[in-house]
Amino acid sequence: MKIISQKMRKLLLVIALPVLASGCAGNIETLNADTEFGPAPQAYQQTIKDYFAQELNNPELAEYVISEPMKFYRSQPSITGIGGGIKWHAWVAEVGIPGKAIYKYLSGSNNDLTHYYVRFEGNEIDTVYDGKGYTSLKNETGFTVGEYASIDNITVTAKTAKVISDEKAEEEAVLIKSFESIRALNTLYKEGIITEEEYSLKKKAILKI
Repeated sequence: MKIISQKMRKLLLVIALPVLASGCAGNIETLNADTEFGPAPQAYQQTIKDYFAQELNNPELAEYVISEPMKFYRSQPSITGIGGGIKWHAWVAEVGIPGKAIYKYLSGSNNDLTHYYVRFEGNEIDTVYDGKGYTSLKNETGFTVGEYASIDNITVTAKTAKVISDEKAEEEAVLIKSFESIRALNTLYKEGIITEEEYSLKKKAILKI
């Protein structure tokens, strides 16, 4: 068994005391509202679209939801009082793009938006955060200075929403027309104009069964 010397015991105690005092939870440092961010990026929407046009599998299907640039900073949590501080601060825009433009293979669920954070340095894009990087900034270590309109509740773009609405309306119209045709057939059958067999066959053809 190893024996710890008295000198080592004192050293461990000196190290342990501030750690125990600070607790297990990390502290998050906030940024002073007077911090200089420089001017907001200009023509940022076109810059974002130009960037993603080179990254998407189906850029021709891209529809964008882009927030206004936000004063944004990343706070590095301190672990038991060690480290922490502000890792970076910059202008950041949040971007939503439908999955149909992102993924190589399309599916019916690809109208939903995938979200990104786009970090600027001047008027140029510095870093794009997606996946876990986006989630980390959104929920854990990313903060805005001031209040900004959120795009959180936007799930599809206005254009995609219209397409979905039009498709639904068209399906409902076809269904209504089918019911009207069956009702007319039923009248013909009741009046003895067509036989029960003819009525049954035509009804199945309308319902495509």
